[in-house]
Amino acid sequence: MYLDGASMAPVTQDIEGYNYVLYFLMAVGAVMFIMGFLGCCGAFQESQCMLATFFALVFVLFVGQIAAGIWLKINEERFTDLAVKSMAKSIQHDYGTNELKTQAFDVIQTELKCCGSEGPTDWADSRFNGANERSALEIGVAGALGSYNVPASCCVTKGTTCDVARKMTIASAIPGTIHQEGCTEKMLQLLQKYMYEVLGVVGAILLIEILAMIFSMVLCCTVRRIDHVKA
Repeated sequence: MYLDGASMAPVTQDIEGYNYVLYFLMAVGAVMFIMGFLGCCGAFQESQCMLATFFALVFVLFVGQIAAGIWLKINEERFTDLAVKSMAKSIQHDYGTNELKTQAFDVIQTELKCCGSEGPTDWADSRFNGANERSALEIGVAGALGSYNVPASCCVTKGTTCDVARKMTIASAIPGTIHQEGCTEKMLQLLQKYMYEVLGVVGAILLIEILAMIFSMVLCCTVRRIDHVKA
C-alpha cells in the first residue's frame, strides 16, 4: 500500500480532534526543548540544579509513557469501539457534506480496499443517501433491502461496472464489485502489521531516556564531589 503526500493531505487537514493533537505535540515539543536546554547547559555549566531538573523531567516523561502504554493495553477494546464509532459517525454525518472529510475517507477506502466503518451497510443511514430527508422506517427498509448507494471509492475496480454496482441491490447480484470489509478492521490490521516496528521505536526511546537519567545523575554526583573537594 502506498500513500503519497498529496493523497494524504486531506486526511490530516480536517479530522475530529486534529487541533487537540497539534496542541499536544506542541506541548511535547516545548517540554523536549526545555529538557534539552537543561541537560546541555547543566552539563556545560556543571550545575547540579539544572542536571537534577533534567533528571526529574525525563523521569516524569518516562513514567508517563509507561502509564500511557499500560492504559492503552488495558483499554484496547474500548479504543477499538471508539474507532468504530468515530468512523461510523464520520460516515453518517460528514461524508458528502464536508469536502475535506469526504476526500479523506475516499483515500482511506481506496488505499485500504474497504467500504464503510464495519461494512457497506454503514452507508444506508448516511447523509450521502439522504438520511436527513427520510424517516427511520424508510432508512431501515432501505438497509434491509440493500436499496442504497455507496461511494465510488468502495468499488474494487473503477469503470462502468463500478458505477452500476454502487447501487447495493445490483452489487449483491454482481459479486466482487464492492469491497465488503470495513475500514476500521483494515486500519487495526495495518497497526498490527507494523506493531513490532512501533514497539521497537518506543523501546529505543525508553532506553535513551533511561541512559539520559543515568548519565545526568552520574554527572550530578560527580559535580557534587568536585565541589566538596574544592571546599
